[in-house]
Amino acid sequence: MNTVHRVLERVEVANTTRKRVLAGFTGLVYLFLYAPIAIVILLSFTESRVPTFPMDGFTFKWYAQLLPPGADQQILGALLQSVQIAVISALGAGLFGTITALGMVRSDFKSRWLSSQLLNTLFLAPIVVPWVVTGIAMLTLYNIIGIQGSFLSVVIGHIIITMPFVIMVVSSRLYGFDRELEEAAKNLGASELRTFYEVTLPLIAPGIIAGMLFAFTISFDNFTQTFFWVGTGTETLPIVIYSKIRTGLDPTINAIGTLIVLFSLSIAVAAEKLSARLVE
Repeated sequence: MNTVHRVLERVEVANTTRKRVLAGFTGLVYLFLYAPIAIVILLSFTESRVPTFPMDGFTFKWYAQLLPPGADQQILGALLQSVQIAVISALGAGLFGTITALGMVRSDFKSRWLSSQLLNTLFLAPIVVPWVVTGIAMLTLYNIIGIQGSFLSVVIGHIIITMPFVIMVVSSRLYGFDRELEEAAKNLGASELRTFYEVTLPLIAPGIIAGMLFAFTISFDNFTQTFFWVGTGTETLPIVIYSKIRTGLDPTINAIGTLIVLFSLSIAVAAEKLSARLVE
């Protein structure tokens, strides 16, 4: 190994060559990540029911089939279900995530068994733990308490997996928060509660909204964990799409996938812009 290091140290590479290699490697990574998505979007406009290359023509008829009255009722029902779950999950994650972030940042936990670092690790664990493991673990819990396959089980699961994103965004805002503003409000006679609603909350509101937007997107697009939690009456849009592509490829599914990508991308951009305001 030392010999290899000595040989590499003697190799001289021009800065221009390094930049070109890095740019080429980065381009290949982006191509690998986004080329499949581009293919799905492209095939959503094909005239043929069986997606093939080269395309037979260009049409919007598959998008038209997604509109009432000719739309697939199962897809529409799953879409409404996904939106309901995502909205409730985003609100729940925003509420509990904000309370948790305030507790971790503002409280001084000196106990060895209850420290801010330990709590931060525990609350952010759903991001690190593989989603399949989380899905199976929550499925076991739901079976024990008897709510498996219900609307409530999916909402609880989505709040748990999206809350860490709210905690991270709100915590970043609270760590850079000027506490002197709160002290000034208190010196002017404001109570703790009034100081929070009139000073603290407006300043951290962009972070809360950004975290809720991230939570909405993750909940709406989630498939891996939701697959373990849904029942016959609580199918979400990703689950319905998966069940349809098992029987064959349909350009209508490509159209749905394209709309989901555009919808999720718009929300992600909005959340990113709000998050960027936190560091300005």
